[in-house]
Amino acid sequence: MNGSSSQSDSTPSNITSSPDNFNNSYKTSLHAKISSNCILLKLEEYGFITPDEKAKELIKELTEIKCLFALKLLFENSQNEFSPQILRNSLVALADPTPFDYYAEKSVARLELHLRTWVLVLEKICFTRMRLSKELRDRIYNSLPKFAEIHRKTTQIMQEGIENNFKPEFNQQKDDKSDEKIAKKRNYNIDFLLIHLRDTLHSLRDDETWFQEIIRRIKDLLKTALNITPGILSITGVNIPNDCSILSMLNQVRQSLSFKYPVASYYIDWRIMLIIQHNLLTWSECSEMIISKKFGELILMEYIWSFLEREWINNTNKSILDSQPKFDEVSNKVIKSLKNTGNILNDFTGNEPLALPYTLWFGLLDLAHNLIQKSTRKAIHGLCYYLAIESLNKAPSSFIQFKAIEILLHLHHIDNQMFSMIGNDFDNYMEVLNKNNLINSTEKFQKLLEFVNDKCLEDLKILNDDIGKEKKGKGKGKSPNQNSYTMKEQTSNSTILDTIANEMTCPISSEPVDQLCILKCQHPISLNNLKMLIQKKCPKCRKIIDDNDIRYLPQTSIYKNLYSKFSESGYILPSIKFENSDQDSDDSNNSEIDLILTKKKKFKNPLTKLNLNITLLSIVPIFTKKQHPIYQNIIKELNEKHYEKAETLCKKFLDFIPKSYSLRCILAFIYRCLNDYEQAHLYLEEAINLKPKKPIAYFICGEIFFWQNNYDEAINYLNKSSECKTKINNLYIVLGNSNFFKAEFYNYDEYYLSEALKNYETALKNDPNNYLCLKNCAYIYERIKDYQNALVFLDKLLSINENDSLILCYYGEILFKMGKYNNAISYFTKANIIDPENIHNLKKRTIVYFILQEYGKVLSDLDKVTQFNPSNISAYYLKCLIYYTRGDTNNATIAFNKITELILNSNYNTLEKTQLFYLECLLNKNNTTDLNTKVNQILNTEISNILLSIRCIIYIELGMYHEAELDLNTLYNSTDYYNFICLLKKYLNFWSYLVKDCYDRTDDLGITDNCSLYLYEKKKVYLVSNLIHYYNQFQESDPISLSGQVICSKNKGLNLTFPVLDSYGSSIIWKINVKKIISEDCFIRFTEKNYDYIGKNERILKYKDLLKLEGLGWIECRIPIKLNLWNSRLSIEIDSIDMKIDYIRFGSNKEEITYIPKMIYLLTGYHEYYPSTPEAFGDKYFSKKEMENLVELKDILNNF
Repeated sequence: MNGSSSQSDSTPSNITSSPDNFNNSYKTSLHAKISSNCILLKLEEYGFITPDEKAKELIKELTEIKCLFALKLLFENSQNEFSPQILRNSLVALADPTPFDYYAEKSVARLELHLRTWVLVLEKICFTRMRLSKELRDRIYNSLPKFAEIHRKTTQIMQEGIENNFKPEFNQQKDDKSDEKIAKKRNYNIDFLLIHLRDTLHSLRDDETWFQEIIRRIKDLLKTALNITPGILSITGVNIPNDCSILSMLNQVRQSLSFKYPVASYYIDWRIMLIIQHNLLTWSECSEMIISKKFGELILMEYIWSFLEREWINNTNKSILDSQPKFDEVSNKVIKSLKNTGNILNDFTGNEPLALPYTLWFGLLDLAHNLIQKSTRKAIHGLCYYLAIESLNKAPSSFIQFKAIEILLHLHHIDNQMFSMIGNDFDNYMEVLNKNNLINSTEKFQKLLEFVNDKCLEDLKILNDDIGKEKKGKGKGKSPNQNSYTMKEQTSNSTILDTIANEMTCPISSEPVDQLCILKCQHPISLNNLKMLIQKKCPKCRKIIDDNDIRYLPQTSIYKNLYSKFSESGYILPSIKFENSDQDSDDSNNSEIDLILTKKKKFKNPLTKLNLNITLLSIVPIFTKKQHPIYQNIIKELNEKHYEKAETLCKKFLDFIPKSYSLRCILAFIYRCLNDYEQAHLYLEEAINLKPKKPIAYFICGEIFFWQNNYDEAINYLNKSSECKTKINNLYIVLGNSNFFKAEFYNYDEYYLSEALKNYETALKNDPNNYLCLKNCAYIYERIKDYQNALVFLDKLLSINENDSLILCYYGEILFKMGKYNNAISYFTKANIIDPENIHNLKKRTIVYFILQEYGKVLSDLDKVTQFNPSNISAYYLKCLIYYTRGDTNNATIAFNKITELILNSNYNTLEKTQLFYLECLLNKNNTTDLNTKVNQILNTEISNILLSIRCIIYIELGMYHEAELDLNTLYNSTDYYNFICLLKKYLNFWSYLVKDCYDRTDDLGITDNCSLYLYEKKKVYLVSNLIHYYNQFQESDPISLSGQVICSKNKGLNLTFPVLDSYGSSIIWKINVKKIISEDCFIRFTEKNYDYIGKNERILKYKDLLKLEGLGWIECRIPIKLNLWNSRLSIEIDSIDMKIDYIRFGSNKEEITYIPKMIYLLTGYHEYYPSTPEAFGDKYFSKKEMENLVELKDILNNF
């Protein structure tokens, strides 16, 4: 660019040329119009004072641009409150496309202003406690296609020329063909606004109050992050992420934000950003002045930079304008979809709505553009300049080009001296396009530049109608080709950088920092320096610092992206290696203050003079390891997961600080991420030798051992880290995982399970919603048969995600084990609604229906199972059992034959073969001797309770009672032993054989049948049915009981006295079912009766004790008394309790309460067929994917 007047109008330099009076008028009008709009002032003169009154009048004149602009200003003011009625009326008025039935010079500008006002009204509604009806939403929604068509036609007419009044009617076919041409020169702001309106209206279709909850959560998060909530940030205990990443702080919110219907992928982050902006504006403009306006603008800029940085990262490694072809293709689809009513939205239950690529990027730039219009601060304008330049240089398409150009031209119009280099920036950009052989793109860019410049001038006219006249009058005599830009001295970028650096500089270190704190006196100080102050006084004004008045101002993203510019311009100085290089430990902040100050003078002006009362000891040492550019680059590469680059930098830096503990830990972390565990262990060993009392190396080492399945070493190192007082919550999760998998290795050893549980519960104190810990705690409690506590944790999981079908199914399984069959059905049904093809859940529900004898529902569920999986052997097995139970031999045989066919045509497993054997046994399908041979063949290699049960029955059928007795004794410790006894009761000869050596106990014990005699003499089980002839008024039938008869107290008091039993010194277990507690005065009294016993041995269970037993179904639990004398009798008195008693027995149980399921013909060992949900879905329930990120970079960096 040589500055000659011969340059054509199309050059970027001319584009940015404008007379000084034009720019001055622009600045004056911009801020004056915002603060005191003449239309709004006139309305006040006429008596329209409140915002409602003004809005009510203005919506009557929406065709007037001045009124439309005034309405926009009215809704932009965050302090203006509107009634729901006015908001509704404004929304309806703005959704009316009727006023756009003609085309004029300002049609495009008017349309954009109209849509921006519409957006503002809709945003006001979002933040107001009101809800739109479905009919109104649909009505507003259906107007969008009309505005899309207005946009398309207006763009076409403006290209053809507004003066052509005689153009024929639009031809639809021709219009479609011209869409692509129109799209290349269109006001993309309107496209963006239409998409925003569409997706906001779409998200509001939820008919739920989720929006207010998300607003509250983000508001609380902001208050915490900025220290608006008192006490969050303290000088002695700052809990700020090392990278201070805005995106990382919002991850939890983003994950919890969901919509009933699909929304465009950009919209979630976009909605979060709008809520952040709303809160910052409200806090900075409210009467309480929670934050200053300057603070609000700076924090908003940081958030915009943070979100945009991610967009830039996603676009890394792509060449310039790489996505233009894709954008053109999608843009054409969007244009067509927006103008076709039927296709304006995808199916609500289908795919997400179509949006332009990089819509979030465009929206963030639009927020920056709006901030420029409101802010008078040069630093904000400077940050927006770098934001726009970076976006232009990385622009993947004309969509982003358009917005970046608009911001840059806007800045130039605001201050053509400060931003005089923008024309040169455009020239440089075109040179890059040419170097990349994008000649066609260069021409398109020049045309786009002209178009956006004309648009900016048109927008200016809307702000002030006099500007156009002023330009024509005062600018008279200037040639269009005259380049006023080149006539002026260009301002260097350093001037802009000066204004930005001043806002980010700590007065102590005199350098820009990434973490500032703003004190009540409004003086800034870096977070690190604040922590190191000995006296809690402001370094400038010496006022006392109150922690609750500090506002935290993160500048991480801005600092990171402008770091090279700050460094090149001398704002940030390189670290200085001290002469006493022996002090090379990275954990030492020992620095020569005088030496640093002396060397710093060589680079930059001396430190800003501070109050003379401040000693240098109260100031943070200026140069530390963490300020070194190499260190910061290491962290940057790690955050971006560029581990190889980080490794190289880390090794280079380690040469500079050879005794660094933290660098070795970081290197170990890098190798851990690269799965090079051997190298990681080498560096960790060195780190531990350097600092054996530091926790982080032990932690990383333990976590690596966990991934190597060396759980003993993992537990050892993690415990050492814990002993070093580490504050990493994830340590307890990894320690819990290590103990859990160790327990699994030892067949769920109780010690390791309890250790795992202890660590998980410790982690949950700091992170109560940790899904992994909650799931594993529920499973451990279920494994140790503490079902009540298992349900407590499952309830917590469902409160987080009520639609987790696996958890719902698991909940049903535990209720089933507790005998709460109807409740179990409801959970299995909920799971089935969410995941109807989950065969495991269907089969579990089938079993419960079986027990409840709802055989029709059983068969219905089994039909679904076989529909989803026609080869499912266990489904046909259950069908066969159903038919057998109902006495339907025909259908039982059909199901049996189907199983036989499936087994012959597949690689069957032992369990499937076992099922077939059991059915053969029940149905007498094969020779018993042959069946016995087959069972023995398997039992020779595998011990199975199921096969033992089958063989026991076969031995009985063959009259081989001795062998049957041996198998029965082997089954004694199985969980379903007594259910199996019920199955064998029909074999009377077998029971006679078993008691042939026993005495007749009819007279003294009331035992009248051989099965009951066997249970007492051999297994120390005394059935209460033996006493029924004494208590026949309490007799009741119950199929789950061993004898079929129980004693039930019902509403009557019961005083039950047992005969003298062989129970001396043994614990007494009883099987009971406490159905209902009738009164709080209830009790159960246990008494030892013996005429030779002078003392009184008695225990009483009262209301609080009995509440724990109510509603648990059939259970076994220990009676709280032992009989001290051999000839004592047990007496049980029951009052105000409806309960049943089946038996008492002498022995012990591992669990305090043992649940007794009702199994009938499903026989012992049933659970070998159907594992629990966590075991059946181990890959999902115990997903190691959830355990991958438990060592986080921030934990490492915060614990050196």
